Amino acid sequence: MSQTLSELTYEKDYHQWTIEQSQALRELVNTHHELKYNKTLDWDNIIEEIEALGRREYNGVVKLLMRQIEHRLKIDYVGLEECYKTWQVEIQAFRIGIKRKIAPSMKPKLKSELEEIYQDAVSLVVLEYGVKVPDQCPYSLTELLP
Repeated sequence: MSQTLSELTYEKDYHQWTIEQSQALRELVNTHHELKYNKTLDWDNIIEEIEALGRREYNGVVKLLMRQIEHRLKIDYVGLEECYKTWQVEIQAFRIGIKRKIAPSMKPKLKSELEEIYQDAVSLVVLEYGVKVPDQCPYSLTELLP
């Protein structure tokens, strides 16, 4: 049995699937008004929950990316060589987590938000160690993603 485009998207890019499904449901409800006023289904919250699933997946990748940047900054700007191995292991763990969670549709948004993610990582490193780090992210998204 062949798979539909939606099923393929679900398997290959769950984040994109949540976007497509919430848009499709919103269009369906807005064009078939009898569905909107059907009291059996809470369309607005169903759509919101599907969107929230996609946001949760994306935010999980953002968190791992921020942590990876944080640890790279520690290696590059904090002079605690005895911690380098631990930080390197953590970076690898974050990269593995990203590899397991990332979807192709996330990459453009990650690229546009990289500086904001970097600033969040900077705030943690500066708070913990009081070191000076670059104002802009010295790492490319290509370097950071597995």
